[in-house]
Amino acid sequence: MDTPRTAVVLVGRNPTPALLSCLTLPAAHLVLLCSDGTRPIALRVADAADRIAAPASVRALSVGPDPHDFSAVAGTLDDLHRAHGGRPWFLDYTGGTKVMSVAAALCHERAFPHAGRWRHYLDAAGDVLRTADPTRPGLPLSTAGVDLRTLAEVHGARWVDDRDPEPVRLFAQGGKQALLARYPDMSPSVRRGVVAEGRVLSHLRRHLRRQPETEVLGARQVADPVHPTGSVADFDAVVRHRHRVLCVEAKTRPGDVVARAGWTVAKARRVFGAAAQVLFVYTGPVVPGLRESITDYNPALSARLVHVWNLDDLLRRLTSFDDLRKAFFPAPRGRVPEGSALDHPFGAHGGPPPPHHPGPEDRPVLVTSLGGSRLGTLTAVHAHRPARALVLPSAQSLRDNVRVSAARTLHAVEHPDAAPADAVLLREAGYRDRVRLTPDPVDGSDAEAVAAVAHDWIAKETADTVPAPPVVADITTGTKAMSLGLALAALRSGACVTYQLPADRAVVCRTHGVLPLTGRAAVDWPLVLPGYVPLDGPLSARARRAARGQVDTALVDAARAALVRAASGPVGVWMDATLTDPEACLTAQERPSLVLTFDDRAVGLAAPAWRRRRAHDGRSHEVTPGAWAQSVFAATVHLQLRCDVAGVVVALTRPGGDVGRARELVAWIAHTAPEEDGGSARLAFGEPLRPVVATASPDALPDLFDTDVSRL
Repeated sequence: MDTPRTAVVLVGRNPTPALLSCLTLPAAHLVLLCSDGTRPIALRVADAADRIAAPASVRALSVGPDPHDFSAVAGTLDDLHRAHGGRPWFLDYTGGTKVMSVAAALCHERAFPHAGRWRHYLDAAGDVLRTADPTRPGLPLSTAGVDLRTLAEVHGARWVDDRDPEPVRLFAQGGKQALLARYPDMSPSVRRGVVAEGRVLSHLRRHLRRQPETEVLGARQVADPVHPTGSVADFDAVVRHRHRVLCVEAKTRPGDVVARAGWTVAKARRVFGAAAQVLFVYTGPVVPGLRESITDYNPALSARLVHVWNLDDLLRRLTSFDDLRKAFFPAPRGRVPEGSALDHPFGAHGGPPPPHHPGPEDRPVLVTSLGGSRLGTLTAVHAHRPARALVLPSAQSLRDNVRVSAARTLHAVEHPDAAPADAVLLREAGYRDRVRLTPDPVDGSDAEAVAAVAHDWIAKETADTVPAPPVVADITTGTKAMSLGLALAALRSGACVTYQLPADRAVVCRTHGVLPLTGRAAVDWPLVLPGYVPLDGPLSARARRAARGQVDTALVDAARAALVRAASGPVGVWMDATLTDPEACLTAQERPSLVLTFDDRAVGLAAPAWRRRRAHDGRSHEVTPGAWAQSVFAATVHLQLRCDVAGVVVALTRPGGDVGRARELVAWIAHTAPEEDGGSARLAFGEPLRPVVATASPDALPDLFDTDVSRL
């Protein structure tokens, strides 16, 4: 069959993988598959790809308003396939939702059963487009023509000014003498900052500017989309090597490194995506443990994301391109093709799925995966009520107590009026034996390896029963490659492929469409919410005095009371355990102070204070809108990692101050349009990285808190 001349590339919230795929795949015609919500992102990618690669054609194609509609994705690609007269086309399924990726990959597999070499997935660790055929090597990513302006523009960002600021230019060209001659009245503190920036920038340019696929810019401001004449973020310097970006901040006070780390990472990743890192360079003597202080402040700010160097150390130790590249842009881990034949070739089919979706009375067999959040695995057991279930963990999954909790969820759905089962009852009644985890973790980036494990287990579970039980593969949790692997195993077994829709409290089946859920899952919340403990009384009474200076506990208590009062069902209240720790509570603003659980839903309440003590030196300081917004987003990510799409964060702030600006910055980080006021906000589930910001006081809460979350 001829080599494809068309490539279909899925586009999600992060546009960089889609752009790299457009530049890497050897196709003359590019189709960017998106949803209505991501169409603006797809159009930005199309403009960049057209300018850089000059393909014969490039266009954005939407699957419609719902990116979780299997039939809409498949129908769109079927129409595209017919319009191409059945000619071959490449597919990159990296972007989009899991439903889009799985539906597109299965559609491509159906159209070209033995053409896994034309189906690709971006391996960020190896910087290659991996093929679905493990006997073939991946395609090394092409970054020719990519620059910092392009990477910012596809993320919806642009510079206010393309030139380095004049003071830094003067210092870089003529040193401190030139700077003083032009700005004799510059204050000593400002001058120290300019000198620090200039020394870092000059050093980076000296060793990087002549290297291929490498770019160094001085200070840049990012234009504010809400206020055209203003800026929403800035960087002291920006470095690019291939498609990876290093945002540099020079500080004359080491304490500012810890205080600014979170906001700097948030704005860097907002402007450049997941491939961005941050480098802090500080002047003065070396401060031992400064890098560790950042992780203590926010564990999400890992050493992979945030680098901290003393200026003198950096100038002395990193004196070549290779030094700088190894420190900040390590070489990708290439993957060698295995060269072995597939046990289950892509063309293998196990017949059609059952004519109706299997319900509890059909005693189905369930296979699902274990992702970063354990909640999706537990709700899958509730949704499908299997006779037997297999859970596939990856090396990164948290396996502790998952089997017992899943068995308890299964017991609760089958005996809704019974008391919660203990471990003895679960074992004696056989519930524990109905849930299994694979003894060894699967490779979370290898769809075929996942498919082989899942298919083998399904074959064993259905071999000795006549008629064979129906099989369901739930793809809600785990990596996209794991989800695709489960879907491939389902395809080869004649099984249903499903995805949970928390926003609609439903399950969508690839074959049978949307199916409403019955009842609510009984979730073992201590398993899902590590670091949180039950709370009976007021938060203000339990939290330490130092903690009450970091978060507005009175406002959180008022919001909690209102939501509990409005709920028609039981509510669990869970407190961030660090609020009682004299040291750890100094980072409490980075997490939801309370999590309210409504059966299988979770609402996090966060109220970062506007004046706080610094964790590293204990001094009190005013908080900028950017720092407040970053704390809100850190709390949002914290809950998302635990509850995924079944959680939402409400960020509270009292009237006054620069509340409007903080709300704008939260919306900017979360890729949403800013709300005009908190009174119009509403609670909803399904988009866990979009916090709700509400202006309130303890005695005047907006209508938002009259919501009966138990009915959502």
